[in-house]
Amino acid sequence: MLPLLMSLFLYAGPSSPNCLTANDQTACGYHCLAAHGTVACAQTTAGVCAAVGNTVACWDPPDVVRAHYGDQVPRPQCRYAGGNFACGYHCTIQDDQVACASTPDGVCQTTYRGITCWDPPTNDYCSADQNPLPRASCIANDGDIACGYSCIEHSGQVACAQNPGGTCKVVRDQISCWDPGVAYCGSSAPTTATR
Repeated sequence: MLPLLMSLFLYAGPSSPNCLTANDQTACGYHCLAAHGTVACAQTTAGVCAAVGNTVACWDPPDVVRAHYGDQVPRPQCRYAGGNFACGYHCTIQDDQVACASTPDGVCQTTYRGITCWDPPTNDYCSADQNPLPRASCIANDGDIACGYSCIEHSGQVACAQNPGGTCKVVRDQISCWDPGVAYCGSSAPTTATR
């Protein structure tokens, strides 16, 4: 466990909004928390609040994530290291850096250049079901990194498709990725051009 990593205690508050007053401050919302002379609340039931460093951090998943998962939104987290904090999903710490994906279907990976976090395009969440998207991944080579689906490396190049149905292949010694047209919440998008 990294020495700079601080364990965080999250307050799981009620499913209806409330107000919390402390230190002559009042905040209203969900999962309200008072610590370090600060009072804060998440704005949605899917949000989270945590005491990090010398403050309170609150964070809410994006609207599209809450719409997709309904009342089954995976619980986000907040992480703290070296005076920095971030909230979201799949949070990763490297030295004093900390970063999180914005969606539960995102991914974070470290290289010697730092932390890279990637999230699926918002249109991937237009599906009517509440199932998680296929698991994304990252691929790195000499500090270069690409994240998404069907990731491949060739001759020092790295690339990934951006949608679960996409694919990447080596064509004429170059990586070429293709993504299918995806639903734009009721309409069709044009097929993404090959990269």
